[in-house]
Formats: sequence, C-alpha cells, structure tokens
Amino acid sequence: MTDPDGRFEDWLQQHRVEPLGPPQGVYEQIARAARRRRAVRVTAVSAAAVVLGAGVAGLAYRIVEGPPPVPVPGASASRPPSPAATPAGPTDTGSASAVGPGSGAPASSGGAAGGPASSGGATTQQIGRCHTGDLQVTAQSAMSGGGEMNNRYVWLVFTNTSSRSCTLYGYPGVSWVAGDSGQQVNEATVRKSDTAPARFTLAPQASGHATVHDGNPDAFGPECQPVEVRGFRVYPPDETAAIFVPWAVMACSGRGVNVGTISPLVPGLSE
Repeated sequence: MTDPDGRFEDWLQQHRVEPLGPPQGVYEQIARAARRRRAVRVTAVSAAAVVLGAGVAGLAYRIVEGPPPVPVPGASASRPPSPAATPAGPTDTGSASAVGPGSGAPASSGGAAGGPASSGGATTQQIGRCHTGDLQVTAQSAMSGGGEMNNRYVWLVFTNTSSRSCTLYGYPGVSWVAGDSGQQVNEATVRKSDTAPARFTLAPQASGHATVHDGNPDAFGPECQPVEVRGFRVYPPDETAAIFVPWAVMACSGRGVNVGTISPLVPGLSE
C-alpha cells in the first residue's frame, strides 16, 4: 500500500506519543533499597558467623577442659585397737560345767545393741561374738558388797576356751535352778542399769565377768519361801543355748522376792 500524497505520514506526526520518563528520584530510591537489602544480608551472615563461632569455641573449651572430676569417697577411719582382756584376780571357787540340766528359753535376753569397740589388732566388727560353745562359765564369791552380812555377790566368770578371739557385750541371762530337771526358781535376775555395757574382746583363755547380787534369804520374811538351789542357768549375751553353773545355796522362791540383779559383762577379774 502506498501513500502518494503523504496523508498517512502527516496523520502519524500529528498523533505521535512521546514516552514518559521515570519520575524524578526513582533511581535513587531503587539504589537505596538495594543497599538496605545488602546490609540486611550482611548483618544476618555476620550474626550466623558469630553464633557458629561461639558454639565452636564452647565445644573446644569442653574438649580441652574435659568432664568435671568425679569425687572419690574417703576411706572411713578405723578405730584404734586396744589390748584384749587377760585373766587376773582371784581363782575360781565353783566347779566348771558344760551345758547344764534342763532346758528352756532365756529368762532374760543377754545382748544389748551398740557400745564401743575394743580389740587386739582388729576391730570387733571383724571379730565374731562369743558363742555358748566357745565359753566356760564358773562362779566364785566376790566381796563387792564390802562384806555386808545381808548381801551376797557372786562373780560369773566367762573364759574363752576356743582357739579364736571373740567378743562379749551386754548382760548374760541368769536365773536360779533346782532339782535334777533344772527347774527355774523365782524370776530371772534383773539387769543393773547404773553401769553402761561395753564391748570387749576375749583372746583364747582370757576371761571376763558379770556380778550377781542378791540378799541373804534369812533377811526376808515368810514371803521369801527359801529353797535349796543347785546353781545358775546362764545364757551368754545373744545366745539361746544355756550353761549350767554349779552354786549350791539357799534362795528365795517367792515370786518377785529377792530376785537379785546382774551387771553387764566386763573384761578381766578385777573389781
């Protein structure tokens, strides 16, 4: 198609559209926004680097320092040893005997818990207690009462006849017995409470003793009902097997009258 007379060209010139330029300052705004985005990215990367560095430093510290030391429990101090008891003092006046006539449960318990330890090189926790089969028990007169007419004092002497050391602690169970059957007379002796018991070790052939104290039956009225007894039935502390100890005297059979007292066992044969 031709335009010989140029009317179409004139028309285009008359209707020419000039393109609008960008608003003033738009390029500066775009540049500032780009700079801000770059700054945010740089800050985020820097923060991540700091956190990562701190974690690495903490790990390195733990690797260098290692785990905290584990406390080691201290060893408990052992008690100092003390020498074992050795026999001394007066000789026996009552004959020794094996397990006596009759049987029955202890009239009073012999043992007591606790108490200080004493040994000849090893603690009492390492040395077993004395059993009935380890011991010989005899009786002998004692002058603990200062010779008072109406008081009787008898030592029950416990001797270790075994080949090992053993410990004694507390009160023996003691009662009078009569007849061939070993029938108990009156109630068992009462523990004397004015002296605290103490644990001690008996070496082989060493001895300790406990004191029986009662009154002369003649000093009591008809309620005493005196009878002849053959001796004592003795239970070593914490044992259920008894030993018969000959000691023929008169004793009160009236229930609860003049039953007597028994002291805790002590080492040796001195007052």
